[in-house]
Amino acid sequence: MRLLAALSAGALVYLRVGMLVGIRPVIGADRERGRPMRSRHAAEWLGQTGADVTVGQMLGLGSVVAGAGLVAMTALTGVASLGLLLGAGGFALPWVVLSRRRAQLLGRKREAWPDALRDLLTHLRSGVSVHGGLLLLASSGPDPLRSTFVRYQQLSAALERRTSLEVIRQELADPLSDRVIDVIGVAIDQGASVVIEVLEHLVESASDDLRLLADSETAQLETRLEARGAALLPFVVLALLCATSEDYRVFYRTPMGWLVVGVGGCFALVGLVAIARLGRVPMEGRIAATGGWQ
Repeated sequence: MRLLAALSAGALVYLRVGMLVGIRPVIGADRERGRPMRSRHAAEWLGQTGADVTVGQMLGLGSVVAGAGLVAMTALTGVASLGLLLGAGGFALPWVVLSRRRAQLLGRKREAWPDALRDLLTHLRSGVSVHGGLLLLASSGPDPLRSTFVRYQQLSAALERRTSLEVIRQELADPLSDRVIDVIGVAIDQGASVVIEVLEHLVESASDDLRLLADSETAQLETRLEARGAALLPFVVLALLCATSEDYRVFYRTPMGWLVVGVGGCFALVGLVAIARLGRVPMEGRIAATGGWQ
């Protein structure tokens, strides 16, 4: 029973962290091939958070938090299974924090695109080339995207311009950014006069999409908070009961108690994942770097 609870806790961590960084489990013959891909994906995900940390540092930090949570909960309640469960959650906590930071950073960059496109249109109408306009946005563009255009400035000094844009596209990892960069790439190839009207329409459609996305996320906020509370509250109550009642502590030290905690933790994770999937705002597919859809 204890082994089952430990395996359940491990599965909670693996699935939770994998869900955060967008990595699917790899099985069978794809396992060896999937390892470098997972590492590369995780490193790219961490880069999008704006935090100067590596995957190894995150794993180390998660281990420290997990150990502290395990010891603290076990000491408070006298029930090792609850300590193990909190330790599993503690391991995922740094990834959860960075996931929120990443979502906020990418969201601010997404919301800044209409202003950036208006600035680019102003430069194009004054006779500046598309490439020159992008370089000017490194200093005159909206604050959330200035670092992106500084990055483009650095890349374009060493790489071909379309290649530089593709690198930026992958770092932004956003469908709206894909659409904008695709149009900018066409402008670089064919000239500004060809796409000025397209960019004007893109400003309008991007603004409309962002308003709709903000309204949808606001409408779902209360439901998401209630779902998370419903998943976590039973374990908070159980911890309080075990901390104050010897009878509860005795039961949850037994194999059956370990099983109850392990299965309950799995059900809670499944419920959180289901709510996250069902409540996700539908978004257009991303344009891959090769020009296809992913």
